[in-house]
Amino acid sequence: MSFARIPLKDFIKKYNPPTPTKETIEKFKKEINSLLENVPRQDDEEFQKNEINSFLKNTYGYRCNTNKKVDSAIYVDEEVQVLIEVKALNKKIEFPKNRENPLSKAFCQMVLYFLEERKKEKNNSLKHTIICNAHEFFLFDCKDLLSLNEDKRIEKFYKNCAQKEGTDSSKPRFYEDLEQYLKEDFQGELRYTYFNLNDDLKELPLIYQVLSQEVLLKQKKTLDANTLNKDFYEELLYILGLEEQNEKGKTLIKPSRTQNSLSYALKEQYKNLDDEEVMALLIAWNNRILFLRLLESLLISFNHFENPFLTIENFKDFNALNTLFFEVLAKKNSERLPAIKENKILEKIPYLNSSLFDQTPLELDGYRIRSLNNKPLEIYPKSVLKKHEEYQEQKDLPLLEYLFEFLRVYDFTTTPKDIKDNQNTSESVLINPSVLGLVFEKLNGYKEGSFYTPSFITSHMCKESITPIVLDKFNQTYNIECENLTELKNYFKDNYSYKEGKRKEYLNTLLTLRICDPAVGSGHFLVSALNEMVWVAYELGLIASLYRHELKLENDEIIIHTPKNEVFKYTIPHSENDPHHHIQKELFELKKDIIENCLFGVDINPNSCEITKLRLWIELLKYSYYIFEEDKNTNNLETLPNIDINIKCANSLISRFNLNDDLKKIPNIKKKIQEYKDLVAQYKDPNSLYPLNKKDLINKIQDLKNTFSLTLKDPKTKAELEKAIEKHITNYNDFALDDKSLLTGLNYFIPSLFGTPKLSPKEEEEAFASYGRIRALRKKLDDALSGGEYHNAFEWRFEFPEVLDDEGNFLGFDCIIGNPPYIRQEHIKDLKPLLQKQYHDFYNSSSDIYTYFFALALNLLKEKGFSAFITSNKYARAKYGTNLREWLLKKTTLVSYMELNALKKVFESATVDTSIISFIKQPPLKESVFDYYEPTENDKENLKSTPSLSMRQNALSTESFIFADTTLLDLRDKIEQSGTPLKDWGIQINYGIKTGCNEAFIIPTEKRDEILKNCDDAQKDERGMSERERTIELIKPILRGKDIKRYSYEWADLWVIATFPSLKLDIDDYPSLKTYLSQFRPRIDQSGEKGCRKKTSNQWFETQDTIAYHGDFEKEKIVYPCIMAKEPCFVYEEKGFYAPAPANIITGDKIEIKYLTALLNSKCIYFAMRKFYMGGGIEGELKTNNLEKIPIPKITHKNQELADKITDCTERILKSKAKDPKANTQELEQKIDALVYQLYNLTDEEIKTIENGQ
Repeated sequence: MSFARIPLKDFIKKYNPPTPTKETIEKFKKEINSLLENVPRQDDEEFQKNEINSFLKNTYGYRCNTNKKVDSAIYVDEEVQVLIEVKALNKKIEFPKNRENPLSKAFCQMVLYFLEERKKEKNNSLKHTIICNAHEFFLFDCKDLLSLNEDKRIEKFYKNCAQKEGTDSSKPRFYEDLEQYLKEDFQGELRYTYFNLNDDLKELPLIYQVLSQEVLLKQKKTLDANTLNKDFYEELLYILGLEEQNEKGKTLIKPSRTQNSLSYALKEQYKNLDDEEVMALLIAWNNRILFLRLLESLLISFNHFENPFLTIENFKDFNALNTLFFEVLAKKNSERLPAIKENKILEKIPYLNSSLFDQTPLELDGYRIRSLNNKPLEIYPKSVLKKHEEYQEQKDLPLLEYLFEFLRVYDFTTTPKDIKDNQNTSESVLINPSVLGLVFEKLNGYKEGSFYTPSFITSHMCKESITPIVLDKFNQTYNIECENLTELKNYFKDNYSYKEGKRKEYLNTLLTLRICDPAVGSGHFLVSALNEMVWVAYELGLIASLYRHELKLENDEIIIHTPKNEVFKYTIPHSENDPHHHIQKELFELKKDIIENCLFGVDINPNSCEITKLRLWIELLKYSYYIFEEDKNTNNLETLPNIDINIKCANSLISRFNLNDDLKKIPNIKKKIQEYKDLVAQYKDPNSLYPLNKKDLINKIQDLKNTFSLTLKDPKTKAELEKAIEKHITNYNDFALDDKSLLTGLNYFIPSLFGTPKLSPKEEEEAFASYGRIRALRKKLDDALSGGEYHNAFEWRFEFPEVLDDEGNFLGFDCIIGNPPYIRQEHIKDLKPLLQKQYHDFYNSSSDIYTYFFALALNLLKEKGFSAFITSNKYARAKYGTNLREWLLKKTTLVSYMELNALKKVFESATVDTSIISFIKQPPLKESVFDYYEPTENDKENLKSTPSLSMRQNALSTESFIFADTTLLDLRDKIEQSGTPLKDWGIQINYGIKTGCNEAFIIPTEKRDEILKNCDDAQKDERGMSERERTIELIKPILRGKDIKRYSYEWADLWVIATFPSLKLDIDDYPSLKTYLSQFRPRIDQSGEKGCRKKTSNQWFETQDTIAYHGDFEKEKIVYPCIMAKEPCFVYEEKGFYAPAPANIITGDKIEIKYLTALLNSKCIYFAMRKFYMGGGIEGELKTNNLEKIPIPKITHKNQELADKITDCTERILKSKAKDPKANTQELEQKIDALVYQLYNLTDEEIKTIENGQ
């Protein structure tokens, strides 16, 4: 046997343990010192073992105990997960002799304990085994030990020992036989890692990680590059003068009242600004300052600067910061003022050509940062500065100094090496570009309460989307049939052997891909797509400078390893031929080309667009390189391109023009399209030989787009207008016409030798009426183009010239990807008429907004284009998803569907369940199959590693998407064939009571008694009833959803005031009730005003809903809660209990109702509910339209005997539960389950499927 020692950093890599903070390492060091000091006091092995156990418990909270004959073990929920074989320091003969060879008596003992746990205890939960003394630790992964468990010779040794099958069954004999066999005959390699607590302190973070839960117990925690550093975020908000506020379940960001914060200083200086304008300025300034902090970090890593330059010594006040923004970063070196060129710091700060430093509209109006007051801001109570000695006594700092010092404490990293070297970095202060992206996104989503998409989702979706479109692009272009990137790379090798011309040709083909996120948010998908495209280029051998290097994507970051397995790092090159300079330059140019040619985004929120641009600039900034002229380094960095033109701000769902509207009517269309493309290319990469500046280019591009818009105006109205002008000129010449109409009507004038004939008063009146019609038509045309309803529409037809051919035809995108906004349908009322107009064959008035992005994607994709969306999963089963399900099944080929319910909180603070769907825009083949995934927390590291279920697309129906294997689908079919849907049973299903204000209408017994006590019991009405008697009639006992159990209920002594509108009551007949309810006014007024119930025609004292079926509550009925996530909860009730929403009632024939109670509570039906009829809402929610679909066999002559037995068991259960709601009726319930299985004629295998699925 051979042993392979794995370095600690490689052993832990796949587990991605979090990096310990400096504080954690200090505490760890103390625990190690304590262990090393205590152990030598006694040679006793038991004493030393207890010290090691204490060390593990104190550091990690592990529960360590002796496990039978094993020295120690780590338990999780009473289960052994780590075995530990401990040797005293003086027992050197039994311990491994050196770190390179663990074979020893201790090793053999550990193997025996492992075999006993596996074979005898049937323990499949073992994660690691450890051999150790108080100094040295050997760690083995139990997966690697399985080869020993399966070896026949070792099994014989084990049986000899454990089952006394040999002549010598002693343990020493087992150890002797095993050691000899492993040393001489066993063929295999065993991996392990090793550390010594006396070793170099630099290893401590790695030692801490290797013993952590994430590694030792394999409790995976995905290292998401976008994990928000809460300490950083909260203190940054404090300094900016912002705070999070919760409004109706949304976390929104608003200005705080913190004195002398940035927002406070801004409002003090400019008192006329509203909150919206304050937020716009704060976001712009924050984006610049954080970008500068990243730039500073980058320039220091390049050795461009030795020390930080963002300090109060260099920028004493906000005026100096204003100079940095607009006189330094916004100007080329040649355009800078002499004073700037002479400043030792400022002259070294490179010009980057980022529109981040263009003045915003508010700044152009005079609202500048330079005028702000730099008063002292009190240091945040939980400030990171408090951990540093020099600030512990400090109470406040001038605002700008506080900001600089706060940012200085955090490690802003831009280089792959910084991000990679996690063992040297304290996680609590690491701020990489992706963490900043999340900060930007949270600040940016201040109005919507938006959610960011974690990196493990964006990178997975981009990988799954980009590989197929790359293969399709090359297969189509070169008429080949490569099925994966390896085959494509081999094709390249066979066809060009890495000749430069061919390499560039293939790279240019890759750059013809067009990827778009139509709800771009903070640009996270585009950043992941960018990195994925770079990785694909590397995998295909298209990055020339990386022929000896290895490029990987780790945690959404590009990491490059040199041939010596060191992480690539760029510093100021002394020669243009420096290999690292070549890599840096080629990666910058490749990323720039991908961003300019391949990535596009649209968002309705202007701040989102700014942050997307910023994130893409940061991605380029990481690979900025130095420019050489005449073989000399100019010390200037390559400027960033104007990538902002690929990110547009508008409502991507709404357009005036159709994608197939014809532009060919425009004279010289080919020339115009080419001019458009050239102008956009020139804007992205300014050419010094080209005369137009950025502003001129924007104006020229806009002029061309206006030309396209005018041509595409409403053709019908346009034709009507031209006809009206022609008729007017024919009848009344130019009388009353405006200049625009005269220009349009030039062709219709017929010159007269006798001049313009004079019109009669009647003709003049007719002419004015005619002109009125012309003006109305022109207004209609202008409104269609620029009217209010279309003020922020997005014209996909021509906004991106990269997806137009030479004649202006729309070609479509290769990939549409994203996380569409989740906005409920009731919040998009103003948008609905436009959505109905644009998506008329898809529109559903109750659809949430995300569904329309599917329709948009199908319109925007080219044939065989690929789309992937992460959205709410409601559309799969909800009623409003019917049209979407139909479109997906008929117009697309599904590739995969991934249910994310088992992943805890994909979106922080979101309440909706989510799923990822990917599809190709092409009708499905008859036998089309797709993969269904249901990942768990442990699959986050690689979502694709989740076992998949292959499903036929035609197994899904437009009625509801049921994701299941053929066994389950056959079972569903059998259940449906055996039963009749409840909607055809002649029963009534009614909603529970919606009062609109439960705190007023639902009362405890004490309050009921008080109301009745205040009633007059003497005076009688015409029915002979007193006020008290009338009031008793109106106050009904209720069962809430939470009170209802399986076959029983636990009444909470609650009552409902049943003032239903359908009763047409006069509240003056109930004085005591009127007095009680009056105290809740105006809250219970049904006026729709703020703080009141919604507007209805009901009276103030009545419930919100009419409840015309109130009589049904008095009948025999089934009451059930609408949410049953854990078990069925249907109860038969005949005492006149009412039920408030969200609980419903079922009424019908008494015998049938009891029979239905049993079936609905059975394992069979609950299984069917969960698998096939729940969904489209909250987890475990049973909507009425789904309940109505449940197939229950009707009672017939054929099944009467079975039905009677079921009803009899039900009555016995109800009788027992009436005496004691907690009575154990399990035996009768199991009997019902067995009878229900018979009712549906289920086989043993089908029953097993149901029983195992509970």
